[in-house]
Amino acid sequence: MKKLLYIGLVLLTTNAVKAQQLTFNSQYMMNQYLINPAAAGTQDYTSIATSFRQQWAGFKDAPRTQMLTANGKIGESMGVGGILYNDVTGPLRNIGITGSYAYHIKTSDNTKLSLGLSLSLVQHVLDGSAFLLHDEVDQTLNGASMKSLNPDAAFGAYYYGENFFLGAAVPQLIQKKYNFGDSKLDSTKHVRHYYISGGSEFELSDDFDLEPSVLFKATEASPIQFDINARLIYKENLWIGASYRNKESVVAMLGMKRENFLIGYSYDYLVSKIRNYSAGTHELYIEFQIGKKQSKASFGHKTLL
Repeated sequence: MKKLLYIGLVLLTTNAVKAQQLTFNSQYMMNQYLINPAAAGTQDYTSIATSFRQQWAGFKDAPRTQMLTANGKIGESMGVGGILYNDVTGPLRNIGITGSYAYHIKTSDNTKLSLGLSLSLVQHVLDGSAFLLHDEVDQTLNGASMKSLNPDAAFGAYYYGENFFLGAAVPQLIQKKYNFGDSKLDSTKHVRHYYISGGSEFELSDDFDLEPSVLFKATEASPIQFDINARLIYKENLWIGASYRNKESVVAMLGMKRENFLIGYSYDYLVSKIRNYSAGTHELYIEFQIGKKQSKASFGHKTLL
């Protein structure tokens, strides 16, 4: 007998977890384009990156996410980018594609303001055969796969200088409802999110640099969540880092960079009640930097200003 799976319906129908409608990456501080379309083209290289995330390891049907991203500059004042992702949580699969355009405005000799817009298309697939129905005549989940194709958009602003950045982004602007045909789940919709981020870079010595950053996330239906992050970089090529996500997890990070290749690993130790059922979250991040003019594993804005 098939086990009744709650996770997919919870993600579709409850307000408490609407902040999790979007895919997430614990190492976004190394690639701000993951959370803000205006960050496209703000680096001095073209970035091609992929990540693999296993959330709540050991928890049956927990989220698994694979992402492929690319972004770079065009000329002196434009950036473009794209994201492909596959996100699976129990019976629910989200497959998305995003394209972004950003325009960079020089505000002083040392700063620029980037404004970005992205358009996305997401297919939600709900596997009805994964559910055990108490009412066999209930047509909400009739044993077949149901699909909903949803367009959406995001807007972002990104102000940056030689060793700092401030960003704001609003994903899922359209808030389109899911469309599963005659399903009773059609009242659920995309929820508008609000992100505010910031960070800086400090040279501690000839060998060490420190990169602290923060991210605030909110929706109308959930309380504000924040991340506090820091990376300590040794000789521009090795780093360790830590992040605290309030009421959810503590993250440990480590990574290395060699020429134009970068690899990072993070482990999320859960502080919420779900830690009793999970071995934490694992994430691998890999990036190739094409045309990079400097070796420093940092925000990388210096050559653009």
